[in-house]
Amino acid sequence: MGKNFKNLIVLGIIIVLCLVIITVSFKGSDLTKGVKVKTLDFFKPVQEKFFLFFHPVANFINSTRDYLNLREKIKILEKENSNLRKDYSENINLKIENNALRELLGVKLRKDYETELAKVIGFSMGELQSEITLNKGTNDGVLEGMGVVNEDGLVGAVILSAGNSCRVKLINDPRSSIGARILSSRVLGMVEGGNDKKIYLNYIPKEEIVFRGDVIITSEYGKLLPSEILVGRIKSTAGSAGSPYKEIEIEPFVDFKELEYVLIIKG
Repeated sequence: MGKNFKNLIVLGIIIVLCLVIITVSFKGSDLTKGVKVKTLDFFKPVQEKFFLFFHPVANFINSTRDYLNLREKIKILEKENSNLRKDYSENINLKIENNALRELLGVKLRKDYETELAKVIGFSMGELQSEITLNKGTNDGVLEGMGVVNEDGLVGAVILSAGNSCRVKLINDPRSSIGARILSSRVLGMVEGGNDKKIYLNYIPKEEIVFRGDVIITSEYGKLLPSEILVGRIKSTAGSAGSPYKEIEIEPFVDFKELEYVLIIKG
């Protein structure tokens, strides 16, 4: 009985001391502060060594965790990008010849193209050339002469194809020459680039009636380029003294300065 009583007294004293220490600690007493300072200084070397040892380990663990999280995020983004490109490809195929305009004009829509989606990775707009470089080549089945389009119409044709890239001559290039028709009259001509970077419909006889705004499409005589791809509208027409042909300028449907993604027509 006496022993148990002594234990209770000791326990009570310990509890009281703990309460006093807690109370003093909350009041920010000098005694507690001094103890904290001494404790801090005492444990400083140990804490320093502990930090030096475990900090790189912690950094490594955090870096590994961040790397794994980043890889997961990359996979998610790649999947989203793949889906977006698929949707873009399907969408651009449906609009490849400007559906609204073709329906208005009564021209049959073509949806049977085999195409390759490509990204523009370079421009070459010199005085004597207008070219772009794409990120697809022979490894993707891209051959020289294949037509290149976007959702607005004809962009140009492949003139050089390497393994993983190709060069495309735009239709405003002075060396470009593509068979074409006036949609309303079905008259044949050649869409050619001029030295002034403008696009012309050449070899249309003077006696032919041509209207401003007439739509120009590709003809069926291209080797690898399908017919009835939209090219542009007639912007102006004039006669040239001594020439049996009209001088016809075309306003292209494609804005060459805004090209980012295009389709290569493979078949």
